[in-house]
Amino acid sequence: MSLLAHFGRSGAKRLAPAGARALGQTEQFRQFAATPAQPAQDEDIVLSSFRQSQQQYQQLMQGLQNISLPLTGDDAAIKKYAADVEALKKQIGMPDVEDVISAELDYKFACTGYAVRQFVTEALESMSLGGSMAAAKAEIMAALDEAEKAGGGELDSANEKGWQVLTAKLGEIEKKYGLADKGKVREEAIFEMYKQHINQLRTTVLSDMNKARTDDLADIQPSLTGLKPKLV
Repeated sequence: MSLLAHFGRSGAKRLAPAGARALGQTEQFRQFAATPAQPAQDEDIVLSSFRQSQQQYQQLMQGLQNISLPLTGDDAAIKKYAADVEALKKQIGMPDVEDVISAELDYKFACTGYAVRQFVTEALESMSLGGSMAAAKAEIMAALDEAEKAGGGELDSANEKGWQVLTAKLGEIEKKYGLADKGKVREEAIFEMYKQHINQLRTTVLSDMNKARTDDLADIQPSLTGLKPKLV
């Protein structure tokens, strides 16, 4: 739901005619990651960016040693873990999760050659959603169809009418599915991201436990509550 909400909230803004004209120029591609601090004038920007990212990664790994992993899968514990990790990332200057998602979408859009239909189709296909949110995906595609029909062709920088229709339709979808509340969308997106991460770790740990029990260690019954895997 997080990616769909992000697209619904900012898709029209990102793809609006003025933005599309700018994005249509390859020299104005947005950076894939948040812009690093400016290096000294005589320092290579790639080297500086790499050095900064390595320093931040090391600080993150060190900080994570003091944050317990909620491998029991409890939602409240996962929310606290997510809040603690996000606070740590902010403290050491890592990009905000929303900035990363926006940059990733911008990058994927550029990779399509700014083909709007291809970008929207691929973005929606990458989501695993059910229920009402699956219907929202279908409505976004229907909105794109209607926008192209109203504008007399594919959405490019000259299709002003098409962009107006798409913007209006996305606004209706946002309102219908409760995606207009940016704070709520952000909170849910972060929780979903961390819950998926924790569930993957939990699956791995339980698999290792089961393997250990089959290797003549049947008497060992560790508790997930007390586990604190070391991140390396």
